Formats: sequence, structure tokens, C-alpha cells
Amino acid sequence: MSGIDTDAADAAADADTAAAVARDPTRAEVQAAAIVDGDAPAAPGSADHLHPFQFTGRTSVYFRIWIVSLALSVLTLGIYSAWGKVRKKRYLFDHTRVDGSGFEFRGSPAAILRGRIIALVLFGGIALGGHVMIELRLALIAVLILLTPWIAVASARFNARNTFYRNVGFDFDGTLRESIKVFLGFGAIALVTLGLAYPWFRARRARFIAGRHRFGATPFTSDVETGDFVLMYLFSGLALVACVGLFFGAMVIAAVMGGRAEPDAGPPLPAFYAVIVLLYGSYLVIFAFMRARTQNLIANGTVIGPLRLRSTLRTPWLAWLYLTNVLAVIGSIGLATPWAVVRLARYRARTLVLVAAAPLGTLMSAPRGSASATAAEVSDLFDVDVAL
Repeated sequence: MSGIDTDAADAAADADTAAAVARDPTRAEVQAAAIVDGDAPAAPGSADHLHPFQFTGRTSVYFRIWIVSLALSVLTLGIYSAWGKVRKKRYLFDHTRVDGSGFEFRGSPAAILRGRIIALVLFGGIALGGHVMIELRLALIAVLILLTPWIAVASARFNARNTFYRNVGFDFDGTLRESIKVFLGFGAIALVTLGLAYPWFRARRARFIAGRHRFGATPFTSDVETGDFVLMYLFSGLALVACVGLFFGAMVIAAVMGGRAEPDAGPPLPAFYAVIVLLYGSYLVIFAFMRARTQNLIANGTVIGPLRLRSTLRTPWLAWLYLTNVLAVIGSIGLATPWAVVRLARYRARTLVLVAAAPLGTLMSAPRGSASATAAEVSDLFDVDVAL
């Protein structure tokens, strides 16, 4: 799975993708697929045009980009990593296509490198702070939390302003004041309620990030419902509690069946490992459900003028992809990473459709400014979730 002999697997996957696109799915198919995952969008009008997304990249090509970037990053002590990131993103963007055209990423490697250096300085300060004094580490973490609104706005703006489709650029118009209200204000409410208000905070965050983007002169709007997030987190929480309960119940049953009901004795090893596998498998399914559901809710709630997205990610397929990708990456000592990336990109594209009430060419461009890469790199490094 090293990416050297992957064209056969890619050809089979591309055949599936081509077959799905060639069907030119009807409005009923798109709506039915969404309803399966609990998203019931309004039926498109009779004049709507459906434009399925498609990912045309190949593992063998992406592997060469990935391995060269990795080797040069090691040889240059990480300096080349910014150029490698741009090369990888450009390939993935260019091969993510809708209506026959791919996206473009025009980010500057030098700008990304400057931002990455600043991010590493912050990370190093937090990592080393604990070795000097715990108060210093806590102070740096507090600074990072206070910087979160800026990180969210600046990273979203940088990524948007460096993304183009048919030479028309995206942008992000969210302000720092709005971001402070959402990330610090609403985030504090979620914290003081011991997480009970987190689904509401998550919905407000999604509406802010999605709704403040625009494509050319056409603004995005977001009609994500808080109730959908409440149901998702409620179901996931109950499923998690049930998994933990079943785990302890299965352990007790295994101990009894093995004749080891004494408090200090454990269950038989085969039964123990079987229960552990089932427990982690359940966690994986719950995680895949939350990822699929979240992306579907945000995408299906996003409107771009006369355009609307339809996402139909399925939990079973996503869980299977996560499981096999992780096993392949571990089994290949990381060499299957490009294969895993391409597989996931292909599946996500296959489950995304653009519903257009007017020709795509009717969207106009608008003046654009510049954006800093610093916050985007800080966001990546500290895993601040501001992605759509």
C-alpha cells in the first residue's frame, strides 16, 4: 500500500465514482439519500441543476508529492514543510471538481512558513513552560485561549482568500468582535453549564464560520438548526454511555462464564480482548457518526446565493474508511498515508452535490484583500477546530 502500485485500486475506485456521476442523480435521489442520515432538505425546484462533486486524484501521483515533501522537510529541518503543504493542497484542490472545473489554492509558502514559525514559538513556549514553572505554562495556555477568536477569523480568512474556483475567489468577512462573542462568550456559557450548552455553542460557531464566507460578491448564509446539534450530541452521549455500560457488563459476564467471579480475578484473556475490540469499534462508529452528521448539517445548511450544498455522508462507510485507513497507515509505518488521504477525499466528493437554481457563471467576483498565514498555522498546530 506504498503508493507505488496503486493505479489498479484507483481505477476501481474511479470507476465507482464515474458510475455515480454518470447517473446524474435525480432530485429525488439526493433528497432520499439525505433523509437516510436524518437530513431532510427542502426539495429542489424543477429548474434546479445538480452538479455532483468529483475527486479525480490518484494515489500514485499524490504519493510522489507526499514522499518528496516529507524527505525535503526532514533534510531542511522542517523549512520545506510549508512548500510541501502548498504542493499537497494544490493537488487536492485541483482534483476536487464540480461542473468540470477544479478548485485552486494560491497560498504563499513563504507566508505559511512565517506563520508556522510563530506557531512553533507559541507551542514551544507552552511545552517548555511546564519545565520552568507550571504558572508560566498556565499563563501561555490562557493567552492561547484569548487568541482563539483571532485565530478563528484570521485562519478562515487566509484559507478563503487563497481558494479560487473558475478564477473567482472566496473570502471571509467575519469580524474579531463577532468571533470574541462566539468563541469566548458562548464558549464560556458552554463551560459553566458543564457542557449542557455545548450543542448550542457548536451550532452558533458553525453558523458564524459558514455564514460569514462569500464567493466573489455572493455571500454565504447558514440556516443550521440548534436542535439538530442537540439531537446529535444527545444520541452520541447516550450511545457512549451504553457502550461503557455494555463493556463492564460484558466483563462481568466473561468473568462469571470463565469461573472467575472473585473480585480480584479478571476475565479470560480471549474474552477480555474481544470486549476491548468491540468497545473501541463502538467508539469508532460513534466518532464517524458525529463527523458525518456534523458535516451533513453544516453543508446542508449552507446557502450561496442561488446555490445550495447537499451532503450525504454515511456513518457506516465513514467508519469503514477510518478503520481501514488507520490499519493501513499503522501496518505500512505511515507509507499508506497518501492512499488514506485520497480515499477519504474521493468519498467526501462522491457524497457532495451542488444544487444550482441559476447557472454557476452568474456569481460575480468582488474586490479582495490580503490575509495572514500566521493564524492558519496556529490553528493547524493547536488543533483549533474552525473548519467547515
